[in-house]
Amino acid sequence: MLTHEGHPIAFFSKKFCPKLLNSSIYVCELAAITTVVKKWHQYFLGHHFVILTDHQSLRELMNQAVQTLEQHRYLARLLGFDYTIQYRSGKTNVVADALSRVQDDQTTFLYLLLMPQFIFLEDLCKELASLLAFIELRKQIQAKPTAYHDYTLTPEFILHKGRIWLPSNSSFIKLLLEEFHQSPTGGHMGLQKTLQRLQDNFRWSSIREYVCAFITSCLTCQHTKYDNQRAASLLCPLPVPAQPWEDLSMDFIMGLLAYRGNTCIFMVVDRFSKGLHLGMLPTHHTAHAVAALFMEMVRRLHGMPRSIVSDRDP
Repeated sequence: MLTHEGHPIAFFSKKFCPKLLNSSIYVCELAAITTVVKKWHQYFLGHHFVILTDHQSLRELMNQAVQTLEQHRYLARLLGFDYTIQYRSGKTNVVADALSRVQDDQTTFLYLLLMPQFIFLEDLCKELASLLAFIELRKQIQAKPTAYHDYTLTPEFILHKGRIWLPSNSSFIKLLLEEFHQSPTGGHMGLQKTLQRLQDNFRWSSIREYVCAFITSCLTCQHTKYDNQRAASLLCPLPVPAQPWEDLSMDFIMGLLAYRGNTCIFMVVDRFSKGLHLGMLPTHHTAHAVAALFMEMVRRLHGMPRSIVSDRDP
């Protein structure tokens, strides 16, 4: 028991391991002291505290010679704490003894076993018995069971692959959606998690559309959840050229093997006809060299008739 100025703060009780049960009383009492100091060390660090025990030999723990390995091990756990051990007789140590006593009371006990009653299923059975779609499907399954191999009949329900089948006009669908999405256990989960939990127990036509429409109209989700995707911007397509060699694109192909001192290819492509012109550049080319090569290509193009410009143009 942990006390402060005569007032109890906390209680702690723990069963000894088989090794300590076979040890001496001195070792058991020393193990109990080190255990509670470790348990409540946050109260003891930096403060002086008093340990009250009904084992009188522990009163001289700090003055007696340490002779066994067990004393070394337990005393090492008390290093760094400022404490004093005082003896208290067993008669006055009633609270600590009460925690370790097993009550031997012959009083008769009455044990109760509580069983949950699923009123929801009873109401669902009553509604299904009055729905025309449920009655007709049940008759069809009874007439041709081989044609409905995924369905199983029970005295109250129709099971589709082990899940309760519901007609699309059942009033319990809305109640199920609220229970599996808006209740504390539902937790306003997203579409996939809510749908998965529903499909583990129930089945009806267009169940995904029902769940999607319900979550989309949930005000709590709209107020608290946000879209983690970037908003799509407006498309800015490039203008389509009207004739060949009116709109050109340029690019460089780098890191090639050297050929006559050239390791770079300057590429010009017509966006209309996809005509291609290639030019070789040295490794350390300059902007002046690129401009000169480009002007040479333009000169060649202007000197050619428009009809011969094609993808096979050299």
